[in-house]
Amino acid sequence: MKYISLSILLFAAMCSSPKKNNEPKLVESEEKEITVKEETVEKPKVPENELIVVLKNAESINDIKSLVKNSGLTWSKMAYETDASKIGIVKVPVGKRKFWIDKLQQTDEFRLVDINTDETLAKAISEEKNNLLSIRKTPCFGECPVYSVKIDKEGNGVYNGVDYVLVKGIQEFTLSDKQLKELNNRLATKGFDSFKKVYDNPKVLDLGNTYIVHDGKQVKIRLWKDIPDELINIHEYVLDILFEKEFIE
Repeated sequence: MKYISLSILLFAAMCSSPKKNNEPKLVESEEKEITVKEETVEKPKVPENELIVVLKNAESINDIKSLVKNSGLTWSKMAYETDASKIGIVKVPVGKRKFWIDKLQQTDEFRLVDINTDETLAKAISEEKNNLLSIRKTPCFGECPVYSVKIDKEGNGVYNGVDYVLVKGIQEFTLSDKQLKELNNRLATKGFDSFKKVYDNPKVLDLGNTYIVHDGKQVKIRLWKDIPDELINIHEYVLDILFEKEFIE
């Protein structure tokens, strides 16, 4: 009887003891959110008080600098420069860029006045470098045609009629392949460097100026006397194109 009671107690103890759990435990993995910070490259700030100016007449650079200074502005630097082309940076009071764009354009000394940005400056320089030929005529005391025409190396032209012309304002046009070839042939007949920079007689007053620009050189003609035939042929060929398009008469 004693052994029976002991067996019962041992059996009860075995039943009441906790069972060892051999099943594998599932461990929840925490998802960590990784934030990748994008590095932003700041663009250079555009100066709030700078303008780009492209001179109509590169020879008048000293007069232009005096004009800028007398207007209370600052000629900052030359951004692009050849004998026939000048692009400068002018500093104006902060918040007055629009005002001075209008004022400087009214002087009629600049082909372009605009806010200084990398894109605007690059475009202005590219246009100067791509110029094949440009002709500009200024007023005289009478009814002289006043206009400008620019033709780039691909044959794209821009005409701007001002006074005593059939068409006023800006007109774009394109030379035919034949016209562009003929113009290039006339330009190559004699080196542009061989022409004098000025054909003039200061004693003759009632005359307008004709400025012809090619290959980084500007030729000023005020008196049409003793002009090389090659230069006359270039001038007349462009005029014939403008006559044909009925821009001038």
